[in-house]
Amino acid sequence: MFILDTLLIGSLRFVLDKVVAAAEAEMNDDTALREQLLEAQMRLELGEISDEEFAQIEKDVLARIREIKGQQQGAITMSSKDKISGVEVESWKSEG
Repeated sequence: MFILDTLLIGSLRFVLDKVVAAAEAEMNDDTALREQLLEAQMRLELGEISDEEFAQIEKDVLARIREIKGQQQGAITMSSKDKISGVEVESWKSEG
C-alpha cells in the first residue's frame, strides 16, 4: 500500500510540476500580447474602436511586453569584487 501511495503522489507531483512550467512559459510569452495588439489595430482600421480606445489598449499591452522583457533579461548586479575589464564605445557625428 505504501508503494502505491508513493507512486501516486510522485506521479501527481510530476504532472503538477509540468502544468506549472507550462503556465509560467505561457505567462512569459509575449506572442499572445502581440496578437492582441494586432487585433486592436485591425479593429481600429475597421472603425470598431476609437483612437483613444486603441491608444489605451496599446499602452497596456506594450507595458506588459516591456515587463516580460525586463523579467527575461533580469537585473544586473555588481559586487565590490567585480571589476570592469573593458568598455566598447561607439559614437557618431551628425552632418550639417
